[in-house]
Amino acid sequence: MKWGNNVETKSRILVVDDKGINRYMLACIFRDEYDIIEAAGGQESIDIIAVEHDSLAVVLLDIIMPGIDGFGVLDYMRSQALLDKLPVVVITDDSSEETEVKAFEYKVADMVIKPFEPRIIKRRVQNIIQLYAYKEKYGNG
Repeated sequence: MKWGNNVETKSRILVVDDKGINRYMLACIFRDEYDIIEAAGGQESIDIIAVEHDSLAVVLLDIIMPGIDGFGVLDYMRSQALLDKLPVVVITDDSSEETEVKAFEYKVADMVIKPFEPRIIKRRVQNIIQLYAYKEKYGNG
């Protein structure tokens, strides 16, 4: 999907992963209910988030990528004060406690370890989107 388009019919999900097969699998899970934007790396995702952050419902973010990794993307989002407004679900092969603690220190909404069960990740992401929409509508308290 082209990412400069402001026409909205469905909520939008940004899928960030350097492996095309992972982006494809996630896009297949969500494409019936959401518009999918794909980024193959950290810099591409930052470029998209800079322009599209207000139109995104959630970012599905791989951590291990060449160049700017997922933590670099989270650094950018934190510097722009986007992490409280735009939920991030980390999707990674790295199941180490260190990575999990670091991800949650950024206030990510959730973390899913690959390989994932499609029905479970779909429900978890939908729940997060609904929670953030409620938070946006009714505030934090």
